[in-house]
Amino acid sequence: MDRLTIGYISKAQGVKGEVKISPLTDDESRFKKLKSVYLDGKSYAVKSVRLLPNGIFMSFEGIDDRNAAELLRDKEIQIERKDAINLPEDRYFIVDVVGCEVFANDEKLGKLIDVLQYGSADVYVISTPNGKAMIPAIERIIKQVDVADKKILLDKDAWNDLVVFE
Repeated sequence: MDRLTIGYISKAQGVKGEVKISPLTDDESRFKKLKSVYLDGKSYAVKSVRLLPNGIFMSFEGIDDRNAAELLRDKEIQIERKDAINLPEDRYFIVDVVGCEVFANDEKLGKLIDVLQYGSADVYVISTPNGKAMIPAIERIIKQVDVADKKILLDKDAWNDLVVFE
């Protein structure tokens, strides 16, 4: 089954089985729409979700006390892909771009191995023959993303101007 990770459980909250979530999504309101999630491959019905300024808090059916909630610490929260939000044009799930081959014109530069998220722009980490390279995922450099063919096309001049090697 195809699943997406949308966050992870950072800690237990209170004594009634609630947990605090560290989201891996730009749209935190999406948690309010969840009916069920997967933790370690097991499905859990969502009992409640609270979106507060200091975090997202969830509780699940069958997790009724702090001890049970503590056992969920650091677990990834996954959903089925069919339950994922619809992304705007030119936005992609990280899982879909990681593994893409990266090209500038017809020259293969390497493979995208990670996406770092820092607020203003994501940073693509590319494994190249010269080591790890990092570029901002901005329109100036990213010309085309084809997740179906697992290819990303970059502007060569922008690559030369913006790339940082580790």
